[in-house]
Amino acid sequence: MPNAMLKGSVRYCTENKIFCLYVLAQFILFEVLLNKVGGLMKSTSLIVLLVVLGYGLKVTQDVINGGTCLPKIKLKELVNFGIKGTVVYTFYLTIQASALGLISLVFNFPEFDLEELILNLHETIALFFEHDPISFILFILLGLMIVYGTIFFMEIALAILADGGKLKEAFDFPRIKDTIDIIGWKEYAADYTKIVAAVVILVFINGLFTTYGVFGILIGVITDMLAFIVEYRGIGNIYKEYKHLASKKEKELE
Repeated sequence: MPNAMLKGSVRYCTENKIFCLYVLAQFILFEVLLNKVGGLMKSTSLIVLLVVLGYGLKVTQDVINGGTCLPKIKLKELVNFGIKGTVVYTFYLTIQASALGLISLVFNFPEFDLEELILNLHETIALFFEHDPISFILFILLGLMIVYGTIFFMEIALAILADGGKLKEAFDFPRIKDTIDIIGWKEYAADYTKIVAAVVILVFINGLFTTYGVFGILIGVITDMLAFIVEYRGIGNIYKEYKHLASKKEKELE
């Protein structure tokens, strides 16, 4: 259930409370840099995004290795992870965006991000009434298939990177498919849906406090940080399960 994933992520963050406050302070700093400075200094935004993505992969690596609390921050390692992770994200999300753009054109829908459809239900419902139900349902189902298909491969690719793999291994599609086969496509779909649901809950909570000034900003940073941990901790747990199943399978074949 999403609430179990949320509780697990909160425990992971707060296991070392002092370091958790330090990481939270970094998220606040990054938020300021992206919103206030980033518009004037593109290089600042790029470095911040590389470090944040790099730390996400560091969390994934830590969870794969059995970690139970936020990992230490090593700038050089994070930038290295961030550069490789950006290449992987760009490749898979470009494929996803191109495919979604194509079906949007075919079904005469505006180009979309599936996460936006989920988080902006009012606009999504309006789209339903503007089109015939069959086209709308086909549009959503095809969109889900494309998103889940690309995300499934991308998340395993990121986990391979986090687990010490080389960049080229993130594009070893037969290996990635074999990894998903071992996890189980249904099990993977269920686990990833829990990650999405947990993130949606956090975004909803964030939305409740947007008009509360400084307090609302603080809540926003906390929920953003938790959503971040939910995603990358979730990737780590999925890949850790794969490694467990693969090891068990090898022992059975011996």
